[in-house]
Amino acid sequence: MDAKRLLLFAVACAFAQGCGSQSDEPAAEVAEAVHVSETPVGLSLFFANGQSAPMKLLGNAPRYLQEIDVTESVSSATDNGLEALIANSAVSGLDWRGVRQVEEIWLPSLDGSFTRERYFREARWMEESANFTVTARDANGHVLGSPLVAHAGSDDDEKSSDDGLTRRFSARQIATGCTSVGNCASATFKAEALIQYRDALHPTADARAIPASATSLRLAFDASCHLQYDVALQRLPASSVPFGYGFNVALSPVSPPANGNYYLPGETVSFRVTFRDGQGNRLHPEGQLPSYGAVLSGQDPSGLRYLNVQLQTRLYYALKHRESNLLMVLSGPTNKLKTPATVVDPNLLFAAQVPFATRSVDGFTAVGQSIPPASSIFGGLSDASLWSLPVADVLAFTIPADAESGTYVAAIKARREFAGEALNRAGSVDIQVGQARATKFTPSTTCTGCHAGDRREFATILHGLGDRRACFGCHASLGIEFDNALDIRVHTIHDRSERFGANVRNCSNCHLANPVGPARGLLARPAH
Repeated sequence: MDAKRLLLFAVACAFAQGCGSQSDEPAAEVAEAVHVSETPVGLSLFFANGQSAPMKLLGNAPRYLQEIDVTESVSSATDNGLEALIANSAVSGLDWRGVRQVEEIWLPSLDGSFTRERYFREARWMEESANFTVTARDANGHVLGSPLVAHAGSDDDEKSSDDGLTRRFSARQIATGCTSVGNCASATFKAEALIQYRDALHPTADARAIPASATSLRLAFDASCHLQYDVALQRLPASSVPFGYGFNVALSPVSPPANGNYYLPGETVSFRVTFRDGQGNRLHPEGQLPSYGAVLSGQDPSGLRYLNVQLQTRLYYALKHRESNLLMVLSGPTNKLKTPATVVDPNLLFAAQVPFATRSVDGFTAVGQSIPPASSIFGGLSDASLWSLPVADVLAFTIPADAESGTYVAAIKARREFAGEALNRAGSVDIQVGQARATKFTPSTTCTGCHAGDRREFATILHGLGDRRACFGCHASLGIEFDNALDIRVHTIHDRSERFGANVRNCSNCHLANPVGPARGLLARPAH
């Protein structure tokens, strides 16, 4: 065992002995590395106010900590910031010294009201080095086998010893129902702590077997001895379901162009989306996908996820990776792709296809659709029968009449949460519009200078897609989410992250040529 593993093992043992009873002591074999032939599988854990749905594990594959999300919240009728969270919640025992507000965001709602979100950072527990430990337990609470350990590192100093790429510890206060910007007198308030870790960098080295006799897992966060969370386990044989771990997404055109060579503006092109596991097994029969209600209720066994309208996500700060907005976009020509200037009218999100970019405004075309349609997802909040409607696996796009000729890229992103594993993955395919000759995308940024190999590449993180051409069509500003624009999104993430080692205000770090206009998405603060 290397020095790093020994150190983390010592942390895990010290934690168990210092915060639990003697029955919490790991078994003698805890220090032994696990050598198995099966491919390791990532483990995803999500606890909201101490609660987590029971977890099913398929087969005996070794596990590593891929995704950990812990939220603790306290509601209030008064606008008292984080006071109630710090004074009387499960996270009161964390070291809150130094916490301060760093950002305030106002968001319009479809009902005409506004939501105010205030984000807080720099508490000691948010800044200092932290570790997660997961121990398997039997029915009597005794520790079994080797712990799963993840070294999350510190907030402002990424090191090679860190086990995950993404570490985001923060807190927020949400004011819902503000009558106008600046007026939250009649609002309701919620303060929430957010502990988030994901994107494992050393899955093979960190993987450990979970003993077959385990009936629960316990997550411990070493920033507080009292912060522990349990989730019940159910073990299933690998043969009990017709699919397994892993997630692959594929698109294929199913309607050939009328002239046999390329599609024309005004023509309809249809694509079939196919979801498979890592072994190539279909998750659903051809021709159908689960209804929104089947996914929401957990009746669909495949683990495919649709948009979670109950989850309050926010770029960089809160649970965006769990949003599960299953979206497909067709954009091109590829030689004209750039960040759209269009701001999408929220009412257009319910159209048959959403114009994310237009040739007249942006110099290229992008149209999108969600699965299921947004009209069904949000309409179901008032008419539950809409959530029982069948969902097709074929999406039809009408190519806008003014679409410029060239290569167009169709792309789709999705999330699967299956038997303890959660993966965001995507797929793309090209079609020709107006001409048979292909057009080529020329990057204007050097994203792959940092995001290449070592599990930092785009095919592994974010949406799980290495095709950068697909980013532009989806990421226009929305009237209800202005920061959806690609440049704002990229700047926001790298600016808020203290673990990004370069100066985000130095454009030459990422751009091949100086961009036009001021950089959007940066906080008003000195360079760091």
